[in-house]
Amino acid sequence: MKKTTCFFLLLAVTAILIIAGCAQQQVSPSSTPPAAVQSADTVRVASSTLGTILVDAKGNTLYYFANDIPGSGASTCTAQCAVVWPVFSAGTIQVSSPLNAADFGTITRADGTNQTTWKGWPLYYYASDSAPGQVNGENVQKIWFVVKPDENVLIAHSAGLGQYLTDSSGKTLYTFTKDTNGTSACTGACLTKWPAFNANPVSAPSVLSPAEFTAVTRADGTNQTAYMGRPLYYFAGDAKPGDVNGEGFNSLWYVANVSGMMPVVTVMPTTVSTTSSAGTGAMGGY
Repeated sequence: MKKTTCFFLLLAVTAILIIAGCAQQQVSPSSTPPAAVQSADTVRVASSTLGTILVDAKGNTLYYFANDIPGSGASTCTAQCAVVWPVFSAGTIQVSSPLNAADFGTITRADGTNQTTWKGWPLYYYASDSAPGQVNGENVQKIWFVVKPDENVLIAHSAGLGQYLTDSSGKTLYTFTKDTNGTSACTGACLTKWPAFNANPVSAPSVLSPAEFTAVTRADGTNQTAYMGRPLYYFAGDAKPGDVNGEGFNSLWYVANVSGMMPVVTVMPTTVSTTSSAGTGAMGGY
């Protein structure tokens, strides 16, 4: 009798343990939250024949248009141009290192559609790129270029000035006719009006030879970047990207043309009024 009772007690305990185990298995999955799904980057970097470039999530190359003015909030590529150079619009920007989300933005085009920008430059595809990684749009018409995330010298273009150099934000760079090869003649108060530009190392569109950029050591020991031997400067009178207010200043200062050429100007002797502002005309030349 005792054996029978023990048997049934053991059977009851076993049943309870089995039921508890099943209950634990049913509850267990809900105690661990599912892994968060990470969104894919909408813009990223990729290797190409031109070096590291900016691409979309699928690896398609992104370009900038030298006729655009970064930060203006507008694109100058419309109508048929936009067929050949389709707009890139990423919506919400998500990027990973080395890209910085703060460098990207969105503009509203004239037709009401959105376009993604990088450092103020509207971004585009090229219709003749048929596969990820292709860079067929580089230097098309000498005004279209791939975007390199580390670029610190870019090419801008206007009908009157042709191709000229800017920094990555589109601020115009200038050269000074009084400079000699690799030496700056702009010192003291001149530098307040014409701050020296320095980028080391230089990263620029593929049509610009790296050998054309050199480092200049100024008299005060600071460095300055030179293009084709001519030191590069900003102009304090340029308030925003696209400004070229320093062009032709005192017939001595000109935008840094991609060709390296500067106008040959013959300055005729003139009578300078005693009321002329210091630093203009024959007074210092800057």
